[in-house]
Amino acid sequence: MKISRVNLKSIKKTIDTLENDKKVLCMSLLNEIIFMKTTLDDLKKQIDEKGVVTKMCQGKYDIERANPALNQYNTLIKNYSSCIKQLNELLPKENDNNDNFDDFVEE
Repeated sequence: MKISRVNLKSIKKTIDTLENDKKVLCMSLLNEIIFMKTTLDDLKKQIDEKGVVTKMCQGKYDIERANPALNQYNTLIKNYSSCIKQLNELLPKENDNNDNFDDFVEE
């Protein structure tokens, strides 16, 4: 998944219309969301490649354990969702309820 540049520009335009304190907060949240999305994509790729269970060498034998990337992904997705919700609450609501924020990520 890649972040759509068109929708990112639209969100930034909306943020630019806000008062200064809110604008700074929203831009900070947006930057964190972008970072988290990139990290989530990387973690998802690792999970897809290695699976949810990995083998770990313990001397002469191997043990199976949960893929560490899976734990990191699960923690980060909660924070990502929370930041999106917080940003969405800070953005002004348009009359037609279509701020394109739901289209932030394209498949």
